[in-house]
Amino acid sequence: MKRSRVWSALFTGICTSILLPFGSTCAHAVVVDPEVESQIDGLQDAVQRPISDFVNAQGSTRLFIPPIPDFIGWSDNPPNGCNSTKFASVDYAGVAAGWLEANGGPSLGTELSGSVTERPLPDGRAEVTVVLQASNALSWVVGFPISDLATDPPIFGYRATAILADPSLKPALSTSLLQVKFTNTAMGDPLPDLVNAFILGNALPGQSLTTLSFRSTGSGPLHAQSGVPEGTRGKLTVEQTGLLLHTFMGCPGVAFPAELVRLVPISLRAASLDPASPNGTRQGGAPSGSGASGKNTWGRLKVLYR
Repeated sequence: MKRSRVWSALFTGICTSILLPFGSTCAHAVVVDPEVESQIDGLQDAVQRPISDFVNAQGSTRLFIPPIPDFIGWSDNPPNGCNSTKFASVDYAGVAAGWLEANGGPSLGTELSGSVTERPLPDGRAEVTVVLQASNALSWVVGFPISDLATDPPIFGYRATAILADPSLKPALSTSLLQVKFTNTAMGDPLPDLVNAFILGNALPGQSLTTLSFRSTGSGPLHAQSGVPEGTRGKLTVEQTGLLLHTFMGCPGVAFPAELVRLVPISLRAASLDPASPNGTRQGGAPSGSGASGKNTWGRLKVLYR
């Protein structure tokens, strides 16, 4: 039964049982906005899909950090003229861990869980909401300016390629939460690889990214490039919120009201690695006020989302 008829019947019942005994008459005309009614019906028709439908679609390209499959990385946006100082990679979909094991490397114990909720839209497409949780997700950070994401020395953690070459290295690991909402071609259709569809621009007609948020926290070794003694244990915090249908005051073309990549030595919690050093460079090797290199790296992710 349509919601308009249900609400009309409910109104009639209230009218009869409450108002009429007191001598009142009751006329009713309940009008429901068709768009609101469609949204209500869509919520009722929402279905759950296995989280594997989403996870298995990620990592279909290998352009940014070959031979590791691609997944989204994150940069900070400090109040320094919108010039990022750090780029963080957190293996939220387990693609780096899977590559490592497939090539004979050690298991990192990466575990994934979550949900995929799909609801029909009036135009025949589907709105998909993904919540993906990861534990023991491989993490590393490089400082700006970036010349090559695959080879620049990290200031925190190790890439999967380094761990494959030397399994004795102690990786940095994080717990993460990815939440993303997008439209898909139709109910039950294959889900997109976020990088291939929405960063590289290969989305199918009808696919569009609506919201994207990411939170993670983890720990691991800091390197001398960060400005502390090699091997100092550090804490990594990443917080990113993207509302891709909106723009905000601040950095031009950026739809991320929150962009944080923070490294702190665990033994010196009060000392962030962000403050500028006396020689005018930021700890981590990125000159104050410097931007990303001319390469189209993930550090320019938000510009690609314009």
